[in-house]
Amino acid sequence: MWKNIRRYIIPGIIFIALVVFFFVKFYVFKESATTVASQKADFVVEAGDLLSTFEKDEKVANDKYLNKIVEVKGLVDNVTDTKDDITVYIKQKGKTSGIMCSFDKKEFKRKGAKSGDEVSVKGICSGYLMDVILNKCAVVR
Repeated sequence: MWKNIRRYIIPGIIFIALVVFFFVKFYVFKESATTVASQKADFVVEAGDLLSTFEKDEKVANDKYLNKIVEVKGLVDNVTDTKDDITVYIKQKGKTSGIMCSFDKKEFKRKGAKSGDEVSVKGICSGYLMDVILNKCAVVR
């Protein structure tokens, strides 16, 4: 009798425990995939205003915008498609700098934009390196 218990019941109990463990780990405690598109913007600004804020005083602008979700409205200058992501460049006429917005390919293809379009783009501000950098962007329209 004990041989049957050890042979069938104990492995069955271990198998059921493993199934319950993986169910709880992957379905109950699974983090929801939140994107920038689903979150409220901390700031909504025109592209020229955001750029001029960084050009006037980068430290003050970093204190205000860095690692915050910023929604920028402006005109698309060009779109660059690379292997890993898509970069949309929003530039004001007569300016050499602009807003560089980095998109995941899936996110961009959902609502896309092309050169000359007026868009609202929401992303996480990563700072200023000749251009204001927004990452993990989503087109708001």
